[in-house]
Amino acid sequence: MPSSKLHLKPTPAEEAEHEWRKAQKAARRAAKKRRPNEYSSDEDGRAKRRRADSSHSHTGTTHKQAHDEYGFDTEEEYGPPPPPSVSSSHRARKPDYDHIYAQMQEERFREKMWGALEDDERLDAVESRLNAYAHVPRRWRGGGMDRMDDDADINPQMMEDEDYAEWIRAGMWRKQHAADHAEQTRKEAEKAARRAYEEAIREETSRLEKAAEEDRMRRKRGRDRKREAEAREQYNAQWKKLLEAGEPLHQQIGFSDVPWPVMKTGDAMSVADLSLQAISTFLVPAEGRDQEVDAETVKRRKDRLRETMLRFHPDKFEGRIMVRVREADREKVREAVGVVVRIVSELMGGGK
Repeated sequence: MPSSKLHLKPTPAEEAEHEWRKAQKAARRAAKKRRPNEYSSDEDGRAKRRRADSSHSHTGTTHKQAHDEYGFDTEEEYGPPPPPSVSSSHRARKPDYDHIYAQMQEERFREKMWGALEDDERLDAVESRLNAYAHVPRRWRGGGMDRMDDDADINPQMMEDEDYAEWIRAGMWRKQHAADHAEQTRKEAEKAARRAYEEAIREETSRLEKAAEEDRMRRKRGRDRKREAEAREQYNAQWKKLLEAGEPLHQQIGFSDVPWPVMKTGDAMSVADLSLQAISTFLVPAEGRDQEVDAETVKRRKDRLRETMLRFHPDKFEGRIMVRVREADREKVREAVGVVVRIVSELMGGGK
């Protein structure tokens, strides 16, 4: 039956007293090791004294008789002689308990320091080993990790009991079914190669589709630029023809016959089509909008805006073009001219 006695943790004072007692015991043991030599020398001295006493025994008897005869004091009256005193050399060898205790404390401190150093080295080794390999238990895996084929490179020391048992069973099955395992490995390799091939095909298809889309966009931008250039050439040609006409009163024109600075033309043209975006796109090419341009491009843009302002200036337009517009379209033309002048002024002032 186990003892029910309580074992309390010693206090610092009790530990210090225990260490002091151990120091005293160690000092006594060290003193005992030195005493046999001293005792042997003392025994030699006592033996010599005994021999001297035996050699003078007869003389002592004679002296005693003489003392008794002549009335001298005897040994019985004065008592036995005092014992030999302890030599001063023996008193000088008394152990210094404080010095021994200090030495023991120093040795204990050094042992603790060496133990702490060994613990640090062991912890560093454990940390490096843990950092060198990280095993994720199967029950914690997710997102496709539960089927990882890591049995070949796995470290059994990092496994838990369930994973280790599963790893052992898998290894035994591979040894007992070597052919099946080889076939399974071959199929898995083929499956991995097929997945890699399909992934490469998908990447190549995506790359080709992206390249084709970029090519289509590039061709579309080219067609748009070509169409814009042709529209600008036609716009300038119509203005040149309109200004070089002979008798203005004999040639009546309508709203759609006026060359407006937009891409849209024909009978479907209206005042609503004269927007800031439409006029800006027509007068300022793509290379002159929303990007850094050189001085030549800036000069060409300003010249085009200035030329448009001169063509649609109300005073000049009234004297050269408005007299040739049919009466039914004059109000519509005046409204459109005002819109163009305001937008061109905004473009010139905004630096677009």
